[in-house]
Amino acid sequence: MRYSIRKESRMRKMAALCFATVVLASCVGIESRLTIRDDGSGTLTLTYRVSQLVAELGLSTTGTSAIPLPLTRADFDRSLKNTAGKVRLTRFDRSEDERDITIRADLAFDTFEALAGLDAFRAADLKLTTAGSLSTFSQVIAKAPTEPVSADALQMLDALFADYRLSFVLVTPRPIQTTSLGTLSADKKTLTYSASVKEVVTTGTDLLMSAGW
Repeated sequence: MRYSIRKESRMRKMAALCFATVVLASCVGIESRLTIRDDGSGTLTLTYRVSQLVAELGLSTTGTSAIPLPLTRADFDRSLKNTAGKVRLTRFDRSEDERDITIRADLAFDTFEALAGLDAFRAADLKLTTAGSLSTFSQVIAKAPTEPVSADALQMLDALFADYRLSFVLVTPRPIQTTSLGTLSADKKTLTYSASVKEVVTTGTDLLMSAGW
């Protein structure tokens, strides 16, 4: 019993470090698939895992969830209310185990502006611009830390979040001509960027995913 108490305390300290020092998004495993049509409408499929420790820490620290993404269907309903039906939740699944909360959410949007305006995506600074026949998309994956992450912090992250990854897929209506991050499919209509938590946390520059088609 003494061992388990000490172990839980140590893990909570690790989660607190992730929460306060390394940026909360680093403690969330995300898979995102964004499909954009020529008229600016499209779909977004999100699957994300949130550490139970981080979720509980947010509640105990602030009294409300500090997770930047919705954790319940009610959270989604509240966030979509102001879109006047321009963004709709077409699927929502939630499961839990001792370690993680896992969310799968499918969204359909009529305009890209409505999607980009959602509170959950403000940090990503989603943008879609059109100039003549050229469309350009951009998204902030992560900001570079203001201070170097310590070796101790990285060891703790490896202990808790080594298998958490960030994966972003963009599907476009026409072949992509320019990119800043990621790998293009053979038909050049799908751009994929994936990184481990450590890669994101230790980035020396802001990670910006962009594509032009």
